Amino acid sequence: MISKNFSALSKYINISSLYGPDNKERKNTDKAIFKAANEIGFLKISGLQNFQFNERSKKILLSIFKLPKESKKKLCRWYFENSNQNVYRGWFPLQNGLPTYKQGIDIGPDLVREVIHNPNDPLTERTPLPRESELPSWRSVAKDYYLSMESLGLVIMQSIARSLKIDPNYFDKYFYKSSSTLRLLHYPVRDKISFGKNSDSFQIGDSYSLGKPHVDSGLLTILHLDHVARLQPQLKNGEWHEIEPEEGTLVMNFGRLLEQWSNYKIKATVHRVIGYGQERYSIPFFFEPSIDSLIKPIDELGKIDSFKPFFYGDWLWEVTTQFIEQSGIKHLRKSTN
Repeated sequence: MISKNFSALSKYINISSLYGPDNKERKNTDKAIFKAANEIGFLKISGLQNFQFNERSKKILLSIFKLPKESKKKLCRWYFENSNQNVYRGWFPLQNGLPTYKQGIDIGPDLVREVIHNPNDPLTERTPLPRESELPSWRSVAKDYYLSMESLGLVIMQSIARSLKIDPNYFDKYFYKSSSTLRLLHYPVRDKISFGKNSDSFQIGDSYSLGKPHVDSGLLTILHLDHVARLQPQLKNGEWHEIEPEEGTLVMNFGRLLEQWSNYKIKATVHRVIGYGQERYSIPFFFEPSIDSLIKPIDELGKIDSFKPFFYGDWLWEVTTQFIEQSGIKHLRKSTN
């Protein structure tokens, strides 16, 4: 069943006060963000500072999908194009017969800063990117977007820290050398070939599956949606709520790691993408700590569900190599521990 009326996602939260001093307005914004994070794990926001992403910028960023087939091959991950060296970052093509039907590219922090490559750690590899001559202005727009999302992610984590009643800058050090991922996604209309042999298992009422129901694995996902509404989080009562795209807003959701790290004061929510016969584009940004960050329980939150400390890179590799688009690479990295 699909719910069309859920107040936490029917209106947006203006976060402009988060960039200002400690006052009543900022406290109210903190409360609104934490309420949504605690109750559903999804929210819509507006009021970003120094965010100049418009329709022209979006068109340039998504123009990567119009690259010729041969150019996309050069960006592909090793698993899909064995002559390439990159295994973790880069392009992944459409794959038929699977619950998830999308193509896109994962872009790492080397887009905006120097990352020293450790030959034994694919998480530090360079991202293969289109040449300036192929897509003029593309890199500039991608860099601006990436940096804007990093800045936004830190502001939100500081808000969450205040609501958790810990040091407002507690999370800052974890993102000093962020390993965040900018992902560009295209969900085409599914045809008979893409369903494979079990087409009935993809049906959802009068629509069909484009993405397998899942919980994001990390901390914070920031989404720029196109005009096509197909993203659905699942509410506590089991109903699916369809998020209506709204001009000038971004959608956020929280991941399983932050749920655990916050001692379950923040909710990671199951969500899915479905199709109604229209193609769809999405720009998710996964705000992630540096791979050498040691994630450990926050003492001030008590020990309701304490966990053994671990390095973020080890955890990231373990969970992401289970994804369809990261097939066949799990054996290529050794644990830090």
